[in-house]
Amino acid sequence: MYWFYFVILFMLFEFVWITLELKQKYPNKRIIEISNFINFIEQTKKNYNSRIFQNVEKKKIEKLIDLHTEQFAHKCVKNEINKKYYPLCNKRNEKVNEIDEKIWDYPNHVSCDNELLFLDIQKEVFKICENSFNEKIYENIFKNQKKYCNNSKNPPYVFHPIYSNAERKVNKSNRHIQTHRFKINKYENIFNYLNKREECIYENNYIIPSCDISKIKKSLFSIHSTNFINKMFNIIKNNEEIKLYELNLFSDLIARYLIEINGTILSSLLALKHSMCMHIGGGNHHSKRDKGDGFCIFNDIAIAVDFLLFYKIVKNVIILDVDVHQGDGTAEIFQNHQNVKTISLHCKNNYPFLKKKSTIDIELNSYMEDNEYLKIYQNILNNIKPQKNSIIFYLAGVDISKDDELGLLLISDHGIYTRDYITYQMAFKNKIPIITLLSGGYNECDQILSEKHALTFRAAKAAWATKEKHG
Repeated sequence: MYWFYFVILFMLFEFVWITLELKQKYPNKRIIEISNFINFIEQTKKNYNSRIFQNVEKKKIEKLIDLHTEQFAHKCVKNEINKKYYPLCNKRNEKVNEIDEKIWDYPNHVSCDNELLFLDIQKEVFKICENSFNEKIYENIFKNQKKYCNNSKNPPYVFHPIYSNAERKVNKSNRHIQTHRFKINKYENIFNYLNKREECIYENNYIIPSCDISKIKKSLFSIHSTNFINKMFNIIKNNEEIKLYELNLFSDLIARYLIEINGTILSSLLALKHSMCMHIGGGNHHSKRDKGDGFCIFNDIAIAVDFLLFYKIVKNVIILDVDVHQGDGTAEIFQNHQNVKTISLHCKNNYPFLKKKSTIDIELNSYMEDNEYLKIYQNILNNIKPQKNSIIFYLAGVDISKDDELGLLLISDHGIYTRDYITYQMAFKNKIPIITLLSGGYNECDQILSEKHALTFRAAKAAWATKEKHG
């Protein structure tokens, strides 16, 4: 049987060869037409093979997303999405297992002592994290939770009780923390504002990140130096309390920042699956390789980006930072990275006063109002073009508000809402998945601060309703 195919292939080869010979000697119209037809057949074959390859790659990436989402979602039944997305099973991808075993050798060497320290910290973080579920305010967090489904009226959103639980712990011994400019209780206030009001802005279909930090160790040590990480880990190990980076650091607070990394990675995976995801947390853009800064400890954005690139889930990343303060930590970390584009729209005469170089820096004059601000921002959005296998990390700080205590801009609530809405519309139009991180927002009044951040979630919900129009 095989000889028949061999003869056919041989005849085809002879035909092509003779045609090309004739074309060179006698370039008449008929010969050229035959040659063009053969070229067309060859190009069609290449395109077909390319589409097959792309489909295979797409399925591989989808499986990776499903696998990692399962690992970063807290192990409870209601964190499943339509069953098939998060099958809470014990099967794991062998390739991922292989990578996990080698991560201590890539990209920088981490000693066995540090690995053992990490395992000890994992146990402590797990205890602290699980204890946050036992707080009275969260006793019904699993009972009230609904499963997320594709036809939900709001995009998926991620929250963990530990995000604000650390404040209750520190308040017992440090009453002055209540007046700190960084109001860590804003996360639970926003969560409650979204789904416990009469109007129920978002459904109770939130997704809770895992307490297991073992999956972030490669990216954590890739982004931050070993000395800095060990310094933070020793606070947990020795149950210390020290003042650093404008914060009173103690074990529960460090654990909170570690779980927040899980939340940002989980949110990015959900965004890749559903086009959009909101994280009630994250956006620690001042944290640098060797130190924290500006209320930021671990740079969850950079760690999540490293995770996605390492596992080849995405090829390109856009970090769109519209917090009023420049994301100097993120800019510094990715300054020479070809696959990561950092865009920062920030107040010129505001913290940090020594700026780092982003891919694109747009500096705003103090006391700028809506019209000028939105005109500048729309121009930035217009220059973001569609990219395959990419994602946008959107740092939607509301410290641009005229009511913000650290902002120096005069943007109204309508201006904040419009900024966020046109951002989501741009992402849908260009078919780029987008993850939203809270970032900055500072106001003494808890109610006002919650309402400011809720503007972003309202804009996301309104844009989500139009998603189908963009395909």
